[in-house]
Amino acid sequence: MNGADLGGAISALQDEVSVGIADTYDLLLQAYQLRYQVYCVERGFLTGQNGVELDEYDDFARHVVVRCRQTGMVIGTVRLVLPKDSSGGDDFPIQHVCDPALLRNLPRDTIGEVSRFALPKLQRQQLRNMSASTCALLRLALIKGAVRLSAEAGHTHWLAVMEPTLLRLLGATGIHFEPLGPPVEYHGLRQPAVAELVPTMARLRDERPIVWEYVTKGGTWFSPLRKQSRRAERSAPALADAMAA
Repeated sequence: MNGADLGGAISALQDEVSVGIADTYDLLLQAYQLRYQVYCVERGFLTGQNGVELDEYDDFARHVVVRCRQTGMVIGTVRLVLPKDSSGGDDFPIQHVCDPALLRNLPRDTIGEVSRFALPKLQRQQLRNMSASTCALLRLALIKGAVRLSAEAGHTHWLAVMEPTLLRLLGATGIHFEPLGPPVEYHGLRQPAVAELVPTMARLRDERPIVWEYVTKGGTWFSPLRKQSRRAERSAPALADAMAA
């Protein structure tokens, strides 16, 4: 996609979808239901329960939801897993599949793991409400939400365990992760990866300035000229606690 085409596609993306934080019980529930659809029904990776998919990391995560502006329907979600309050231990999902030595020199307190990157197979009715270019770029809307959360948290690095195809698609739009060791078998072939955020966003600005403008809100988040320092508040209610109440 050339610059003019990409600019038009991102303009359509902004017009057709909204990117928000799941900071209410209802939005969290919709995020977990969408994850159930993607990971339990479509892919069969996980089992879920009662139509939702959640795990032990959700109490230490913040969640992004992407919604169709016309229908209000949640059509994408991703979470950013934050380190737990206690030092060390099982902070991130990546620790289950990655050699601990590869993580040893990363700054634990300023890392977030991009996880549960969920875009379902869109139904015909949803497709009628959105352009083909928007459907193709929904991953950028999820990245935008994750960038916002990490800016609020003062993160310096992202961790991720991603399908090689998704890494290639992100790289094609200027968002590059570096491999952390070899690919691993985890519900199929997956690549543990890391991205240092300020250099990653600076490279994005050089390679794809239109994408950089969109995902950083015009440099509001992770501009090389801005210092990221503030930690996020865990304000979103934990759905598991709410359901148990």
